[in-house]
Amino acid sequence: MTKQPTSKGRIRQLNLRQRKKLRLGEFQELIFLVRAQFHTPLDESAYIGLWSDFINFIEPRKLWIGGLGGSLPLSETEGMIQACGRGSPSEEDRQAVITWLRARPEVASASADDFVDGWYSWD
Repeated sequence: MTKQPTSKGRIRQLNLRQRKKLRLGEFQELIFLVRAQFHTPLDESAYIGLWSDFINFIEPRKLWIGGLGGSLPLSETEGMIQACGRGSPSEEDRQAVITWLRARPEVASASADDFVDGWYSWD
């Protein structure tokens, strides 16, 4: 993916259709990265159980997750949270994800990064 110039001057030069197509300005889509570390490394069955519950938690919030994997046994993991379709997750969604992860007995610590542009923040 090519990094698009997103200066305010550049965005002002684009019409509504172009901003929507490029997901800039009022059409910007934000995501956040979530990390979890576990008390003890998870085997396959514990991993599948945790993430099945997690997916059941985020789907009603209209969120998707990408990542959250690694080599088993899994001692830590991270993934990106984004809104289903167009749009961005809310700060309330971000806090709910962290609260849910921290409440799980297998999770030693959980954190989330700040929101970043889901299309143009990756180097």
